[in-house]
Amino acid sequence: MAQSSNDVNQWSLFGLDLERFAGSVVLGVRQLLWGSESGLLRRFMPPARLRGDVQRVEERDAAGFGLSVDSSEVAGATAVLLPDDVVLTRRIELPVMAEAELAAIAMLEAEANSPFSKEDTSFGWRVLSRDASQLILILAIASRRAIDSHLGAMLADSRYDFGEVEVWASHEGKLIQFSGFGEALRKSEYVATLSRSAAKIALLALAVAALVWWPAGALSIKERQLKDMLKETELRAGTATAARTSLIDMEDRLTVASEFYADRLLYDRWLDEVATLTPDSAYLTSMSFDKDRLTISGQAANAAALQTTLASADLLDEVTAPSAFTRDRRTGKERFTLTMQLVTAQQ
Repeated sequence: MAQSSNDVNQWSLFGLDLERFAGSVVLGVRQLLWGSESGLLRRFMPPARLRGDVQRVEERDAAGFGLSVDSSEVAGATAVLLPDDVVLTRRIELPVMAEAELAAIAMLEAEANSPFSKEDTSFGWRVLSRDASQLILILAIASRRAIDSHLGAMLADSRYDFGEVEVWASHEGKLIQFSGFGEALRKSEYVATLSRSAAKIALLALAVAALVWWPAGALSIKERQLKDMLKETELRAGTATAARTSLIDMEDRLTVASEFYADRLLYDRWLDEVATLTPDSAYLTSMSFDKDRLTISGQAANAAALQTTLASADLLDEVTAPSAFTRDRRTGKERFTLTMQLVTAQQ
């Protein structure tokens, strides 16, 4: 959400000043990449040989910028230390919150305090110290013509062509770099080296992550395959179980049916037997079974003779007439009802 007034134009979100937050992030990155305290310059900045009156420079401070004060050391780049008599320094105390704007503050201070014209003014700055409430800025100012004259004199006294050189000043043993000279070459190489190192670290991190993830990923894939196999097996087992249950149920039904019909008589056989024993002069009107007892009713020319015939059969026993025989006036035959015991052992 944007907030605007006559004097202030800030970006904020939920009360957080995003502009100040972004400035803090940029400041942190700048201090990490270009601050001598972080150690990145000492480790990755291409070395340069510092020429001039290097006795007044702290060797440790120079090494923090990739500079060597050892005349015997070979370096690909050259830096020149300006004499104190061509450099003006100014100590500036600022609140810590102004650190994000130091570049603009240094430029304004240089323009305001330089005894030289704007075109002839060259300057550099660095933070000398900081605490919780304030920081101390050292500003170095010099005439560009004086710097060019000094560099020309050094080149004339040397057998070597230095090419593009960096320009530095010293304040109480602390180095301050002037911008606008040959510092861009080493800085670009430094950024390229950092980029390559960051890429290697990223690849290494990816390789380590891959090595860490691979067993877990392989186990996850294997677990997924096993789960799928388990589901398929359970599905097949469910189908087989259902079929087995159906077969068992059918078997149980057959067993019950077999038990139910085990004691049943073979009625068709008994019908055939009784029909064979019954003469043609007799006929049956009803026949009923009660377990192994048979009751028949009908008419016969001689019911007593039929009873005798049935009683003499081996498959029948206890042939009795529960009621007397009566003659039917229409047919002239005797009505009869006979009961008998079926000899099941003879089936």
